[in-house]
Amino acid sequence: MASLTVGAVGSRLAVEHVPIENTSLKRWGLILGGIAGASVLDRKSTGRKIGQDISISVAATQAGYLLKDWLGDKLKDNKVMAQALGSPYDEYMGLDSTNFLSSYTSQNYDFVAEDVVYEEVQDFAG
Repeated sequence: MASLTVGAVGSRLAVEHVPIENTSLKRWGLILGGIAGASVLDRKSTGRKIGQDISISVAATQAGYLLKDWLGDKLKDNKVMAQALGSPYDEYMGLDSTNFLSSYTSQNYDFVAEDVVYEEVQDFAG
């Protein structure tokens, strides 16, 4: 589990910090590199198992982001596929999810929930 997490996090950091302008090109490079790494490594030792898991995770994570880039706008109205591609409902329980983690560092941590009406919460819970 740790090696899969390292691969996913590392691939996201690589996309942000590799000095290439074209994000799709960076994603394709990581996908191909992950596939190459996974196919070259075997599972005969612990180190190779970890390396293969990281490679698989890099390829899978970036393939998911590439699909989201390509299909995100076309499937944004499809609740299941939008969520599967990593895009939560825009208005879930009256909350705007676009600012959820980006607002973490602000002084007012609970401003996201200010728009939720008490009756809406009761309807959902009851």
